[in-house]
Amino acid sequence: MAFERPPSWRTMFRKVHLWLGIGLALLIVPITLTGLVLVFDDEIDEVLNPSFYATTGTAVARPADEYMQGASEAVGGRAAMLRWPNGEGRPVTVMVRLQPPPSAVERKLDGERGTNRSGRPEGQAGNRRPPSRLVYLDPPTGAVLGIKDFRNSLIGQVHVFHENLMVPEYSGRAIVGWTGVALLLLSLTGLVLWLPRNARLVRAFAWRRGPTMSINLHHLAGFWISIPLGLMALTGIVLAFPPQASAVLNAFDTPQPPVRRTGADPLMPHPALTAERAIEIGKDAAEPETPRMLAAPSITTRAWRLEVEAPDGTRHSISIDDATGQATLERPPRRGDVIGTWMRRVHEGRSHGPIWATLAGLCGVLPTLLAITGVLMWLRKRRNKAALRGGTSALTNSRLMPAESA
Repeated sequence: MAFERPPSWRTMFRKVHLWLGIGLALLIVPITLTGLVLVFDDEIDEVLNPSFYATTGTAVARPADEYMQGASEAVGGRAAMLRWPNGEGRPVTVMVRLQPPPSAVERKLDGERGTNRSGRPEGQAGNRRPPSRLVYLDPPTGAVLGIKDFRNSLIGQVHVFHENLMVPEYSGRAIVGWTGVALLLLSLTGLVLWLPRNARLVRAFAWRRGPTMSINLHHLAGFWISIPLGLMALTGIVLAFPPQASAVLNAFDTPQPPVRRTGADPLMPHPALTAERAIEIGKDAAEPETPRMLAAPSITTRAWRLEVEAPDGTRHSISIDDATGQATLERPPRRGDVIGTWMRRVHEGRSHGPIWATLAGLCGVLPTLLAITGVLMWLRKRRNKAALRGGTSALTNSRLMPAESA
């Protein structure tokens, strides 16, 4: 009996690369294309809504309370968060909560004692984020430039699809995460398969005359994007599985109690401090850092939260107690959390200059090209194998068939 040689590691890598690419192309392509949109979401939104960005200048000349009050009056709700402009000529934005019915606040207050009035634990009925609107304001004048329901906008829907495929109740976030694992494996196996075996390394970078265009495109585009794409896939995995990623990244740090998220808590009806006064207190505690975001106090925290940016670009938060006016620097992040924040910024693609933004954009569009060329290569190989089998069968039959002239 003939001894069959086991497949080489290169053959196994090729099979893994092939079946992951073909089997998950229908997930990888839309996830990466939506990622492309999100890398340039501000620019796309400015094209779709030019009036929202029609500012009259760059100076943030009005008090924070005026921005928040103007936004609240424009929507008919309560200002929950103020963000300063994120670039030259950008607007001030205020997130405004629509006024919930009194019963919603009562359910939340009951939820603080462990259950809501439906009898379910807190977080199932009483901890859902209330509806909100995003208000765009002119920095010099405070005039309202536009109002957006971000969750139902085009960019908002793209965010939701990229994060959980619009099916959070069916483990959509986990599906995106495992698709990221597959994309990371595709990047690594593709890079290994690209490495030449016999020819010189320099030749592998060149366009080849013999192979078809699809093979050339697949090999060259795949090589040049493999490392950035692998990094985007890795950071996406971290974002898709936050508890597991945090446990790994902080494995050697001192354990800390989790920070309670209060994004769904009702706002304090009558804060003692004005927004401007809270900012002054926070800035005194964090000079010379620049304020970037201010969150209004909730009935749970009873404190303003000011996010500031240091000259080196790092950010941290300051809590300002609404009753006492005492400013407290939030606990310094663990090393793993710092790494996680860096990974988020890498994945978003906008915080490391135009070169990385361009590479991040290519990571969004090139997987579609690689999927198309990969399928074409696979179909061509199947067709060639079928033709070869057909030719061999015909040759065998002709040898077995007696000659007509005999």
